[in-house]
Amino acid sequence: MGEGWRSRGEGMKQRHVPIRMCVVCRETSVKRSLLRVVRTAGEDPRVIFDKNGKANGRGAYVCAVKECIEKAVKQKRFERSLNVNSVPDGLVAELLTVAVGSASSTNAPAMPASPDVETV
Repeated sequence: MGEGWRSRGEGMKQRHVPIRMCVVCRETSVKRSLLRVVRTAGEDPRVIFDKNGKANGRGAYVCAVKECIEKAVKQKRFERSLNVNSVPDGLVAELLTVAVGSASSTNAPAMPASPDVETV
């Protein structure tokens, strides 16, 4: 065909992957691997954990690592990033629960594909 013709596989664009920075260690990572804390807008602003990453409001990201979460609380990183006076204690407990849950699921040994397969 003409010079502008391409086969189906050529010219496919890579999908954009959002990158965010942890407020504690300042490492950049894929948005999905970080935990998001949001200060909601409105007359009564609240600070909440955003499980889906889509809540409206000002957000701050932290690594899903116990050390980063504890450091964020100790150094008041959430308060500074979200422009609030304090963060609820329940929020910290929820973040730690999610972080511990994600760590245990990534460190879990892989199960064999079938009972007949033996691992060495």
